[in-house]
Amino acid sequence: MLMVIRLKKITIINYSNDNSLFSSILFLLFGIILFTNPGDILKFISYIAGGSLILIGIFNIINYRRILKKLNIEQKSKLISGIILITLGLIAILFSSLIETTIRLIFGGWIIYSGIMRLIEVLNNKENSVSFVARLIVSILLIICGLYVALTDLVYSMIGLFIIIYAILDIIGYIFYKKEFKKNDVL
Repeated sequence: MLMVIRLKKITIINYSNDNSLFSSILFLLFGIILFTNPGDILKFISYIAGGSLILIGIFNIINYRRILKKLNIEQKSKLISGIILITLGLIAILFSSLIETTIRLIFGGWIIYSGIMRLIEVLNNKENSVSFVARLIVSILLIICGLYVALTDLVYSMIGLFIIIYAILDIIGYIFYKKEFKKNDVL
């Protein structure tokens, strides 16, 4: 996440946050896995999520029955949440293609958001011309990659490739900002 704080003429950019680097590395790893084995990884995630929801739902229904028998108290919220979770789990398992579309839209949206935030930051800070052009290109590339991921029906290996590109661009941006602000003694 990029946060800009303006105090008169001093601009402090919180891009040096290590969480930004950590999330970029996680995106890179996920992109590599998705690129190398897209079909199996998405089915696996869908089945694990669906199975987990079903198990939690069954556990809630069993707890409902126990409380009803032992204490003679009816907690309908456990029964209702159990039924809803089992239903959601079955949906996750049966409609894995819908989950794939949702994942594509979420990742594409995240990349677009990241690119737009960087573009706004670049346009607000035009002091260094070489730095400005490089950051402008990175932010525009992020927006284009995000739009392509979100709006096209890609094979998930391509989504993995774009996630890898996004993560690499984000890591480069992190290193570039870190060096620039360390050089200017801002950090």
